[in-house]
Amino acid sequence: MEREILELLMLERTREPLSPGKRVREFQRWLQTMKNGENVEAKGFLLARKPPNAPRDAAYYMLSPLSPSELAKLGENEFRTYLIIRATEGTKVSGEVKPGSYVLVKGVIDAYPFGNLRMVHASSIEGRDYSEYWKDYREFALSRREVLDLFERTIYVRSDMRKALIYSLYGVPYILWGSETPQWGEGFEYTVYKYRENMGLLALWKALKYFQSSLPWEVRLRKETSLEIIDPVLDIDFRIRNPNGTDMKYYTPSSKRGLMRIPKWSERPLVNKRAIGLLPQDVEADPTDPLAKISETPFVLMPWEEKPYFEENREFRQLIPNLLVTIFINRERYRSMSYDELSRLREEHLKWRRWGREEYSETFGKLTTPSGVLHLGMRFYLDTRLFGAITRFYGRVTDRAVKDVREIDDTILNEWNVVLNEIIRKRPEVIMKLEKEYERYIPHDVRAQKALHIFHDLASTSPTGEVTREEFLSEMVRNGFNERDALDMIERFIATGYVYEPFPGKLRLIR
Repeated sequence: MEREILELLMLERTREPLSPGKRVREFQRWLQTMKNGENVEAKGFLLARKPPNAPRDAAYYMLSPLSPSELAKLGENEFRTYLIIRATEGTKVSGEVKPGSYVLVKGVIDAYPFGNLRMVHASSIEGRDYSEYWKDYREFALSRREVLDLFERTIYVRSDMRKALIYSLYGVPYILWGSETPQWGEGFEYTVYKYRENMGLLALWKALKYFQSSLPWEVRLRKETSLEIIDPVLDIDFRIRNPNGTDMKYYTPSSKRGLMRIPKWSERPLVNKRAIGLLPQDVEADPTDPLAKISETPFVLMPWEEKPYFEENREFRQLIPNLLVTIFINRERYRSMSYDELSRLREEHLKWRRWGREEYSETFGKLTTPSGVLHLGMRFYLDTRLFGAITRFYGRVTDRAVKDVREIDDTILNEWNVVLNEIIRKRPEVIMKLEKEYERYIPHDVRAQKALHIFHDLASTSPTGEVTREEFLSEMVRNGFNERDALDMIERFIATGYVYEPFPGKLRLIR
């Protein structure tokens, strides 16, 4: 009896997978309920291929309810269906309508003259966003707990790395920031470097490859941009371009060579954040590495940690469509974020800086120079992007998201301090470069250093890079300066060229 109860509980917990077969059956059921002469609206992928025995009185195309990759994977004996689109000079075409595009067709349904196919006399064909294909199945979305459980049972890495991996999959909302910050897209860099000899990095790569191989072709960043499909029943073939015009494309190296160097064809979309890079780097962690400086989560995998691995999980592969439904729905909720929503994050980030300077007084300054991996101005911008991805996961701005960012930042700082101590011994020239850069911008006077740190923290977390005199004065007083000394320090910084005043009452850092 106990066994039967457990089985029932397992069945109750199991989420129904969103399968291609379900989509096809629902589409066919809808077609069968439509009567000739009715006005209809149909969504699907435009194959831009003539159907068999097409008349010559108009342009005829085929519409599939399945995405190109799902259509290509159907077995020879699996059920498939199409809708015929009849377009004339009077058909209005809007948006991006190309072979493979996801479109909305409006018109009058009719029977196709040959065979048992149905046809729409199209009054309009409108190109729609690829994400709508997934958002139409909201009832199949996974809960946050289900997403976490799915990855916990499939990809085994330490907790913070696994959470960061999940967050990265949701992409980054557009953040209303100043003009001086990079104009990046929704992409995310999830990078992991090795420390000394660490074969665990190859195991992580295999785990990430397992995840990427489970994804549909449309959401995988690939060199090939088109897909060839053959229909064994109608004996026709068609070539389709990728309909996914969003930044929600995932990349991980396909060969070991890609672990050493990102291929040129993928470098531009990854650097410009037009794709989500899952990037295990089989190179020694270097605090001056350009990729590490623009990565939201530049982790370092230590050799004493348990090696990552993955388990073949049938449920994981089956629920990938459900995961994409979840991601695209949450993406729709948070397309952008305002600076006002980052106030709690800014406070915690400034606490993290103060903690870092106290905990790692010898190395924090070196890591946070403009050439360092934790360059403070860039680090806060990257933290806002990480915060945006976490907010998409939770579906709202929460204190938990702020806490998660802080935990990840603490881990990254701890790891890079271990790396820096190793580099001091092996590559002193790198440390000398960082030291010179740090000394160039920081005065020798201890009180002046403290005041400049305060100003730098305020400026690098401001969307415009500007700080008002009143804000700087207030923060110095709060940190132990008396008002007269604080006012003198401001004038001293202006006179010695550390800051300048572009407008009355506004201060900027000179770098």
